[in-house]
Amino acid sequence: MVINKTVPKRTEGTGRIEAFSDGMFAIIATLLIFEVRVPALTDLSNSAVLSALVGIAPKAVSFAISFFTVAIFWVTHHHIFSRITHSNWKLLWYNNLLLFWLAIMPFTTAFVGNYTTQPLIVSIFALNLFLAALSFSLMTYYVFFKSDLMSETISTSERSKQWKRGCRGFILYGLAFLAAFINVYAAMIILIIIPFIFVIPRLMRETSIE
Repeated sequence: MVINKTVPKRTEGTGRIEAFSDGMFAIIATLLIFEVRVPALTDLSNSAVLSALVGIAPKAVSFAISFFTVAIFWVTHHHIFSRITHSNWKLLWYNNLLLFWLAIMPFTTAFVGNYTTQPLIVSIFALNLFLAALSFSLMTYYVFFKSDLMSETISTSERSKQWKRGCRGFILYGLAFLAAFINVYAAMIILIIIPFIFVIPRLMRETSIE
């Protein structure tokens, strides 16, 4: 007797996806700091200490950019998945694609920390962030408009508004990628500003509501 078992198109809940993703986010955020190492000092005078700190400043800046970028991805990921009621095969792989690009960030962060003014290396760093942001937008587009994984109480207009807000990420990172070939300092400024663009307006809205 042949037993015909059909694989369900979707399953209830997203607990396993969120648990795996949270673990990945935590590991990635932790790995980022490993390249910011305590300088070896033979002279403990104030000027020598300050000089050493200036020497590791590029690594500290690249760490800060990447850490807050990962934090923004995690917060947004948490917000999106709190509204998803079911999961399916496509959602799993959209999420895996996002985690793949984020997992590369410790490498590109260390690379740009060592060569902050090298245009190609800065462009590689920006491209990494662009691809992570693009994969996130592709995932949210699928969840919002191409699947039946979300609560029906969330209106189409609200989904569209949130998706368009998220698209700013890959647009800005794409701009930084292109700017790196023209003016590497402009590219770095864009990369530094992007986390503020996502965090500060939201904080101001939350404060105004209170």
